[in-house]
Amino acid sequence: MSTAVITDIDEVLTTTRAVRHRMDFDRQVGRAVVEECLRLAQQAPMGSNLEDWRAVAVDDPALRRKLSELYTEIWYETVERPLAGGEAATTTRLSPTVRADPSARARQRRVLAAVKHLVDHLAEVPVLVVLCSTKPVPERPVGGTASGYYGSIFPFAWSFQLALRSRGLGSVLATAMAHKATRVRAVLGLPDSWRPVTLIPVAYTKGLDFRPAARADLADVAFWNGPTERAATASA
Repeated sequence: MSTAVITDIDEVLTTTRAVRHRMDFDRQVGRAVVEECLRLAQQAPMGSNLEDWRAVAVDDPALRRKLSELYTEIWYETVERPLAGGEAATTTRLSPTVRADPSARARQRRVLAAVKHLVDHLAEVPVLVVLCSTKPVPERPVGGTASGYYGSIFPFAWSFQLALRSRGLGSVLATAMAHKATRVRAVLGLPDSWRPVTLIPVAYTKGLDFRPAARADLADVAFWNGPTERAATASA
């Protein structure tokens, strides 16, 4: 097993960022380190004690280019065109103009610019990992089998991202790729029972100096025994 470059678990947990601008497209990512991180991710919790996930790592340039073309289509259909047309739901969710204060608006502009950067350069990312679920697709988005469906694949995904960070690589959950799941299966020749849930671009990062992100005070989002007793504030 390779030596981790970041061994402090708290640092890994607090500095594993969504990496887009700081991906090093020129540095090769070996298959061994990707497979090592996937093995570590296999230790993630799973629903029904079944490994109902499949990971397809893509380093073939032609296949990466085809996935990139699909991702560009998704950007145009779900972000660029709706925002340009003032579509209400997308504007409320993504537009910087509806954010509450100047700093929030500036932060959202940076996020959109970073996503567009990834869209424009996805084919240059050394490895694209498509995570699939082999569980039946839930009939309802909440309740029923939905918890087990998403509650298995995303712990696997996050564990994979943490393992990558500890070894100096960056990643991001590109969940929008699920909009083209059927075409992703066709591009990669996957069985119908492998249902793409997210794409994870993987590259070494330009530097390791990622910082914790700004987050709400814990007292605003965490409570004891119901909704009235707040968790302690950071200054308490």
